[in-house]
Amino acid sequence: MADLYALDLAFDLLDSTPDDVLAEVRRQLTGDGLLSTRGPAWRVGGMLVGEFAPAERGGWALTTRQEVHEEQLPDLEDLLLLLAPHVRPPGPVGRLRHYENESPDLLVLRDGRVVQLSLDRR
Repeated sequence: MADLYALDLAFDLLDSTPDDVLAEVRRQLTGDGLLSTRGPAWRVGGMLVGEFAPAERGGWALTTRQEVHEEQLPDLEDLLLLLAPHVRPPGPVGRLRHYENESPDLLVLRDGRVVQLSLDRR
């Protein structure tokens, strides 16, 4: 059994986001970064994408859908902790779903941290 997850992130970063944080997002979207895979997903269905561009109202917009292995979850948490102080506005930032589950967990920004909220899986 594979421990794969569908990861969906979509949020804006503030204008004041430091250059080194922006550089880390760009690095993650290229090469062998956590958010760099493109094309058909292997196990979770759909396409894997990642876009990072100036937002309409200033700052930066990040949208990505990736297939991540359980071993990559600590790296994902580190990335989200780095980005959390710069996310506008606080609130939902994405979803994480184990490939065998029907419902995703919500990833929500609260008090400078990203919290995983599980939905009822009946």
